[in-house]
Amino acid sequence: MRKRVTLIGTLGLGLAFFGATVSAETVEEVGKKIATATEKLNSFSAKTKMVTEMKQEGFSMVSTNDGTTEMLRKGGDFLMRSENKSVSETNVGGNVTKQESSVLYVTDGSFAYSISEAAGTKSAQKMKIEKPDADPFKVWRTTAELKVLPDSSSDGRAAWVIEAAPKSDQTGQGKTVIHFDKESGQMIKMVVFAPDGKPMTTMTYSDIKINDKISPDRFVFKAPPGVEVQDLSK
Repeated sequence: MRKRVTLIGTLGLGLAFFGATVSAETVEEVGKKIATATEKLNSFSAKTKMVTEMKQEGFSMVSTNDGTTEMLRKGGDFLMRSENKSVSETNVGGNVTKQESSVLYVTDGSFAYSISEAAGTKSAQKMKIEKPDADPFKVWRTTAELKVLPDSSSDGRAAWVIEAAPKSDQTGQGKTVIHFDKESGQMIKMVVFAPDGKPMTTMTYSDIKINDKISPDRFVFKAPPGVEVQDLSK
């Protein structure tokens, strides 16, 4: 009986290992699934929150950024709008400095516009739009080694998880873990780690809405009165 139990147990482990091997996905396979999900997306909106904490002897900094993001398909591209307000507090040797700022970013299909406000001063810019690459991992490929982690969930939504660990020539950097929503293909969580392995920046998405109606007027840029737009698109 003992031999039979041992045999069944070993067989079970073997089948479990075989099943895990078969179900494992490569970075390229996950990338294709993200691209396919994005192709089916007509609109996306969410609340965003990003928190950064840095501490070392004689220095600390905490920054909190709260905002919203919206996307609306126009042909083969997406119009985008994001609004963010941030508060940061820096402590250097007991001297505390607090700063507040806000940024509005809008793309209208032809150009990208931004309005920044800090210390009571507003500035605006107009820029060319860079077409998004079909490869969702392009921004990380040149500096990091990519690996698929077990599926997870964020804000109750199923997600693919990718780890981007810095290549050997990228000194002073930690890894980044990115969660991609399985329904929309959009990033819904990102954690950036310090070189010592501790979380440094965490960005999360909540109140996610997919394919809801969003007015195209949300993506029409209007500069505030008295604010000159610096044209960097030429």
